[in-house]
Amino acid sequence: MAVTQFTRLASGLFIVSNVLLSGCSLMSDWWQQDEIAQYGENVFRKQNVLTSQVMMLSEADLSEHNQQRLQQAEAQMQAACKLLNEYATREMDAEKIDLLFQKQVKDSIKGCDTSIQKMEATLLELGIED
Repeated sequence: MAVTQFTRLASGLFIVSNVLLSGCSLMSDWWQQDEIAQYGENVFRKQNVLTSQVMMLSEADLSEHNQQRLQQAEAQMQAACKLLNEYATREMDAEKIDLLFQKQVKDSIKGCDTSIQKMEATLLELGIED
């Protein structure tokens, strides 16, 4: 009888500890998701600022060669940020966003950020600052 009670107690503690550990894991995942969402939002905003900055430029401000460099850098940035922009559009339109697409967007954020940094460097090289 004592062995049975001990077995039940041990099983109960095992279940409780697994639930608690799972809860910690879920909290960790939640914090990580929140950080990723914040990072994605910051990247999205930086990209929009750069796009607006480029739109404000006059063709007379740059030589033809520099216009081509800028257009190439902007096209690369737009391509790298395509999924993030699509996500933002879907969210603004209150569309359902499935988990697979969310993962694809999450996986693309770093590449988008890298292309933004290249775009910023191109603007600096061309003497264009905000």
